[in-house]
Amino acid sequence: MGYLKRPSRRNVLKTGVVTLAAAATTFKAEAAIRKKGKGETKIVCVMGDYWHPAASQEQHVRQIFSYRKDYKIYFVLSSSNLTKELISDADLLIIARYGGGDSPAWSPEPVVVDRPSGDRIWTNEHIDALYDFVKVQGKGWMAVHCSLFSGRTEVEDLMGIEPLLHQEIQACIIKDLNQDHPITKGIEKFYFNLDEQFDVQLKEPDRTTILFRNLAVHDKRDAIGGWCIEQGKGRVVGLLPGHYQWTYRVPEYQEIFWRAAHWAMKRDIPPYPGGRGY
Repeated sequence: MGYLKRPSRRNVLKTGVVTLAAAATTFKAEAAIRKKGKGETKIVCVMGDYWHPAASQEQHVRQIFSYRKDYKIYFVLSSSNLTKELISDADLLIIARYGGGDSPAWSPEPVVVDRPSGDRIWTNEHIDALYDFVKVQGKGWMAVHCSLFSGRTEVEDLMGIEPLLHQEIQACIIKDLNQDHPITKGIEKFYFNLDEQFDVQLKEPDRTTILFRNLAVHDKRDAIGGWCIEQGKGRVVGLLPGHYQWTYRVPEYQEIFWRAAHWAMKRDIPPYPGGRGY
């Protein structure tokens, strides 16, 4: 299959493109709001969709942060439960979800006969909450993997990128790690056995820092794999690896994930206690 250098959002979000008016649904009023406790660092995560396994990604990301007992991870499966109220006292937001509907692949019910298509992320309410969280409150956002294909220009602007679609799923080499930035300093070249190699074009290269590049083993495409940018009072980190759950088991990527979270929250970065996988 030929590679589209600049695919349209219509092509990429073909599984459920709707008009802006139809997409701009409201949050569920019954969404559970959990306030963080005293001395707690609150991290809100939305990971997984039709193409990416939410339950296994949650397990592996929890493992990365398990060394910090004061860090509490609030995973949200349904996009309609990602509310401004939920993240109002959060310190970090991690999103790995493309602009289509939520995943129908996981449910707490023992038997499922009919499954709804799921909620759609990046409604107007989501965008308002995200902009307030990052630019006004000065909090951190980690935009992971397929988040770059949000289908909304406002989200791309906050990430500082134009998205480019992956080609085949293949082995990838992470290289050219930025030795001048605390997220990647001292980390050497490593690889993933399989991953989707997305790419981006930077909207503001003069004020965006490239963290590492991603070289596809089969087709030799050399792409940006990670970057960071300050937006308003807050910080944004883009990390493109993450299609499969085992991506988050690679020790070097675990450490990058750990460091990125602390940097985005403007915290001192302690040494990563892991390093041997699990």
